[in-house]
Amino acid sequence: MGKTVEINPTTRHEGHTKLVLKVDDDGIVEKGNYLSVTPVRGFEKFLVGKPAEFAPIAVSRFCGICPIAHATSAVEAIEDACGIVPPKDGLLLRELTGLGNKMHSHPLHEFLIAPDFIPEKDRVEYITRIQQMRKTGQYIVDTIGGEAIHAPNIKVGGMLKSITPSAASKIYYKCKEFEKLAKEQVEYLIPIFENRTLVDGTEIPEKLGYHDFGYLATDSTYGNRENIEQKKVHEYTPYDVYEKEVAVQACTTIPRYNGRLMEVGPRARFAKFHDFKEKGAMAIHIARAYENVIHVKRAMEIIEELNVDGSTRAKDPILGDGEKLGLGVHEAARGHNTHQASIDEKGRITYYNAIVATTWNIPLIGKAVEGTHYKFAEHVVRAYDPCVSCATHMISLDYDNKVVNEKYFK
Repeated sequence: MGKTVEINPTTRHEGHTKLVLKVDDDGIVEKGNYLSVTPVRGFEKFLVGKPAEFAPIAVSRFCGICPIAHATSAVEAIEDACGIVPPKDGLLLRELTGLGNKMHSHPLHEFLIAPDFIPEKDRVEYITRIQQMRKTGQYIVDTIGGEAIHAPNIKVGGMLKSITPSAASKIYYKCKEFEKLAKEQVEYLIPIFENRTLVDGTEIPEKLGYHDFGYLATDSTYGNRENIEQKKVHEYTPYDVYEKEVAVQACTTIPRYNGRLMEVGPRARFAKFHDFKEKGAMAIHIARAYENVIHVKRAMEIIEELNVDGSTRAKDPILGDGEKLGLGVHEAARGHNTHQASIDEKGRITYYNAIVATTWNIPLIGKAVEGTHYKFAEHVVRAYDPCVSCATHMISLDYDNKVVNEKYFK
């Protein structure tokens, strides 16, 4: 006969989500639905009519975990709409700020999965290493961005100011320490993930999290709008994808690229830029661990390339024509993140839209849990490290759980 299993809430990630799974008599998931139930905040609507410079300030409040990704995508979308080209050193500082954010976020995820994979005897040393790594990431963002969470120095046209030579030297030194810790983390974690065994001895199914969808990534560490055909991106409503009883609860759109669901994030970047062939949930964990090393190496390259006395911000007026749709692309910790904006002749926002990393992964996670026992479903969710508040676009229910409107609120 089979049954429906609901896991609500899913745990150890940002935001509020649930799994609605149709399983057979043996508990194997035949149809998986993963959906956000995080209430709408309406950022994209209240940005309309505001000065363009307000966008990076506002959208960094999507989330306290990945604010740098959103501020970066916002300023790059506005720059694209207004024909502004930031100076080289401003872009280097912006990229370094984004790397610092990822160098904080990836280890944070490795902390969240500790109860699943890390033996009790190893946890103090493991968590101490993670905290040291996170401090470096936040130090980079704080020093360059002006604040460790909602960085005010990320400006349309580049960065507000440069850093001093002593600050650059200190960042480089801290990166060398981070690199050492990241390599230790790789040496410790990869055998655990490859062994596919939970800390309680439970064996993880070999094909946990396997899927046949594509990968979407534009750059190994930063983001490149030239590597995506945005006209192939289409957002669908939950009613186009889920069964009605599930769709009325879902609070995100479902983006597809050229008609396909796409995975974004560490494994997608590794598949695109490092010829990584591994599949499944464990492969995402592996790619994320390796990315810590890649991120810090790129950070040190930037410090060596950076001219701290160079110009950091273009002086062009922040004015558009009200029609051109600018695109900002950033490879956030959780994957491909895009913001789109149109700016009028007075420098005000006439249109804004964000399709963030977790928006891509949410519908794909539901598919990725299919084919294995439902008791492993949350391990698939955690592998993607969803950041759900960032992804939430709409809601269809009121406080009495009644349907308000069965359409996407544009």
